[in-house]
Amino acid sequence: MGREIVVGLHFYQPPREATHPTLSTISTDPQDKNWTAIIEKQCYEPLAHGGILNKVSFDIYQSLLLQLEKINPETAAIYQKTMKENGIGEAFIHPILPDLSLSDKSIVISAGVGRFKDITGVNPKIFWPPETAIDTETLNVLIDNGYEGFVCAPEQIIQANGSASDNQPTIINLEQGRQIIAYPFDRTISRKLAFDEKQNADFFAHSFVKPRNENTPQNQVIIAWTDAETFGHHFQNGDKFLHYLLDSSLPSIGLYPVSINNLQLDISKLPKGMIRERSAWSCPHGNLIRWNGSCDCGWGQDTSWKEPFISAMNYLNNEVSSVLQAEIGRGYESIVSANFYELYAHPEKVNTPEKALIAAKISSLIAKTSCATFFSSPEVSGKINLLYAYQSLLYLKDAGLIATSSNTEKILFEKLAAIQYPNGEKTALTTLKKMLAR
Repeated sequence: MGREIVVGLHFYQPPREATHPTLSTISTDPQDKNWTAIIEKQCYEPLAHGGILNKVSFDIYQSLLLQLEKINPETAAIYQKTMKENGIGEAFIHPILPDLSLSDKSIVISAGVGRFKDITGVNPKIFWPPETAIDTETLNVLIDNGYEGFVCAPEQIIQANGSASDNQPTIINLEQGRQIIAYPFDRTISRKLAFDEKQNADFFAHSFVKPRNENTPQNQVIIAWTDAETFGHHFQNGDKFLHYLLDSSLPSIGLYPVSINNLQLDISKLPKGMIRERSAWSCPHGNLIRWNGSCDCGWGQDTSWKEPFISAMNYLNNEVSSVLQAEIGRGYESIVSANFYELYAHPEKVNTPEKALIAAKISSLIAKTSCATFFSSPEVSGKINLLYAYQSLLYLKDAGLIATSSNTEKILFEKLAAIQYPNGEKTALTTLKKMLAR
């Protein structure tokens, strides 16, 4: 008798262009390359047209799916068609959720659910947190939005007796009798799937997956999850490797791929545990400091720019929230969430002061996308955040709040001017102004 295995793919690319008409032609790439289009051809297209989406579980962020709709509508349609059966939910965009306020968590998670339901007709059951970053408040917002579980790294979960999670799906009990299931991925298999050569699927299955299978209790599911870009972009012909692995190599060792949505778990037999607050898959140093401070994830490089960079983006986002509170009042979160997709995907519909104000909030949230501070260099993805921060200011002006926009810009620019980039020649402000001058 075989065992079920979940093979999951994480699809994500940041928004590479602004949406405001005065900024839409500005490239955030130093070489003016459209990396999403390049990766689409190498990876997303062959994965979709090769039928792999019918055999894996996957999450795909809306910031990527919207780009695919423009680059290759036929490919995007395949992702949308398979989302109901094999897709799981995500925040509409990719910020570090524990670093957001409760209101902002609610906006981006609810917006993601809304778009998933628009596409599939159903509410997603399981959630992929950006960078798998979690805290208790985030879990409560997930439950508020109908989620039953979330995917994470095994070290983010502690059993009730204090032991490690051992890769087991685990019930996380929260206050007021609430609970949600953590689905830890197998760290060893996932890492090997991400970084090892993709030349021989049989060798991979027998050398790495089979030993894990033999040492895992028979009643326990194995979950592997990794970046989709591994298969075709990071490794040429990786899609062919994955196709053979799923169809032949895994079944040959008694493992049969199944959608995470179709797992039949006996909840009464699942262990209970707790999360490590403010943890994520790629940074073991605590408090998510890879994204908002300095830690060894910088591999010895100067990451002192990260904390003031995040502080500047927080300042802008908080200012826009205050304006929303004053102009729209309590409950603005549901209005922003309900309009998130339409105003982001169709900027031509930002045609009233209220819609411009909502677009300013959407932009200030995108300016908090995690990519900027994931890497040690701000030049890799930080330009995207800077451009969306400036876009937020433009939308404030479009909302008729010219004085507010000017005052906010003045303080924001002062903060950006004080952020010295590691090369010693640039500040965040000079980088932004160079983009705007092109």
